[in-house]
Amino acid sequence: MYRIRYSMPMAYPVAELAVALATSDTSDYVRLVADWLAHGDLDDSEPTPTGLPVPDALVAAAVAYRCTRTGDRAPAWTSRPDRCLGTFWHPGDDRLFAYSLAHAPTDFLVRGVVVEQDSLVSV
Repeated sequence: MYRIRYSMPMAYPVAELAVALATSDTSDYVRLVADWLAHGDLDDSEPTPTGLPVPDALVAAAVAYRCTRTGDRAPAWTSRPDRCLGTFWHPGDDRLFAYSLAHAPTDFLVRGVVVEQDSLVSV
């Protein structure tokens, strides 16, 4: 009988999250952020902006959210205008927008990202 050994994914820096988002399909964005929130490594450096509005806002929102959860102050770069969207971005069905809006963490909402808190949990 073979025994399958699972290992926890290695922590990865926020710069890798930015690259992953910039090179992924939008349908994977929330899953990638949830995975980074569970396994990512928060450091003091600002990741290079991708030039893509939604990934840049997601990176800032994820870092700010993680800081809020740990009781730390979010880095100033997470609140810069180029890290926030001018209109809301919601990855789900339009019929669920109101529900998502009511259940999204503030750190995501202030950056224009409407994602339910439950969706940010990695399984």
